[in-house]
Amino acid sequence: MKKTGILILISLLCSFPVRSQQLSNLSPEQKIYGLSEIWKEASYNFAFFDQVPHLNWDSCYQAFIPQVMETKTDWEYYQVLQKFMALLKDGHTRIFPPARLRNKYYGTATKKIKTRLIENRIIITDVIDSGLADSGIKKGMEIIAVDNVDVHEYAEKLVKPYMFAGTPQDMNLQTYGHFLLSGSTTEPVIIKVKGFDDSIKPVAIHRRPWLMEMEVFKGEPFSFKVLDNNIGYLQIHNFVINDVYIPKFDSIYAQILKTDGLIIDVRNNFGGATQMTQYVLKHFTSEKIGTVDWVSPMNIGAYKAWGMNNKWHEVKGPEIEPFTDRTIYTKPLNVIADESSFSGAEDFCFGFLTMKRGKLIGGKTAGSTGSPIMFSVLGEDLVLICSKKDIFPDGTEFVGYGIEPDIEVNVTIDDIKNGKDKALNIALKDIINK
Repeated sequence: MKKTGILILISLLCSFPVRSQQLSNLSPEQKIYGLSEIWKEASYNFAFFDQVPHLNWDSCYQAFIPQVMETKTDWEYYQVLQKFMALLKDGHTRIFPPARLRNKYYGTATKKIKTRLIENRIIITDVIDSGLADSGIKKGMEIIAVDNVDVHEYAEKLVKPYMFAGTPQDMNLQTYGHFLLSGSTTEPVIIKVKGFDDSIKPVAIHRRPWLMEMEVFKGEPFSFKVLDNNIGYLQIHNFVINDVYIPKFDSIYAQILKTDGLIIDVRNNFGGATQMTQYVLKHFTSEKIGTVDWVSPMNIGAYKAWGMNNKWHEVKGPEIEPFTDRTIYTKPLNVIADESSFSGAEDFCFGFLTMKRGKLIGGKTAGSTGSPIMFSVLGEDLVLICSKKDIFPDGTEFVGYGIEPDIEVNVTIDDIKNGKDKALNIALKDIINK
């Protein structure tokens, strides 16, 4: 997501009026209006209808009219809108229901436990809550049921239909990782955990309010340490533009220059501003850095009147000039990414590949970037519709597919049990052997 998009997103979310915590019960007219606004804006401006060729957007709109009219509460209404927008299958095209509703009905458990789909099983990849750890819950254990429903059935019926994802890898991460255990903050979610000895243990997890679009950009943007053989390891957690981002990177860069090789890790990076991805990349090459080409739909009324198809506005990505006033890091460099590398993190991976400075190691990226139109339909919500398709200069599309790594690494259940970071080990070995 670009700089202006982030600023607009944050300002909109912070400016909505705070209303009563009671359900306001939207009128039938408001419900139809909200659905219609989403349908209209997507019809004109959505950039990826070609990736959902079997979707008849107009027919879907008609089919969802009675569905929104049948909703009994505001939360039910927004869930229907989520399902409607999820049909477009794009990570930058989504709706954020009002915070007052999500704080009550869509809390998160990811601050206590983390999960992923590995080897077709839902595996606990981290136990953050000390109480859960003390009760015997460990990394590598399997979740087999949620609220007394088989976990795969639960995910397919109650989670996946609401996810905004354009690739299988991103869909799996959203469904089985980020949002599998989301729900009411007033009652716990009950999971059944299969232990290493095949015993089954029920566990209650209390969720807490979580506004994803606000919290993913919080926290320290960087973590840095030096590994064996004087190889630096830089984790970039986001590319959010703010007053401290550049000074923090500059302070770490002074340490990076002392290393004999560097690994940059953009896993679990939700993105941010393209300007920040370019700022970081410019420290690692003396050559110009390529950027993506992009296209966006043009809606010209006269073309429609003449029976012509509307055109695409096409822009050639500029080359970014390198720094000429500072020391460039020329030692061996690798980057680690996977399906949790999203948006700006994928822009970073693309830029890195154009530099030909090293290898991209891990898994396919999420396959979602671009600039969404942002608007509210009923005052407290926020709708995003991606209006821009980014493309590699050679014509290769990665939105809806993901960026392929040079070295693919498949995480196993044993890796999680043993605390083994296979991608990091491969990246480190590759640099040491250069």
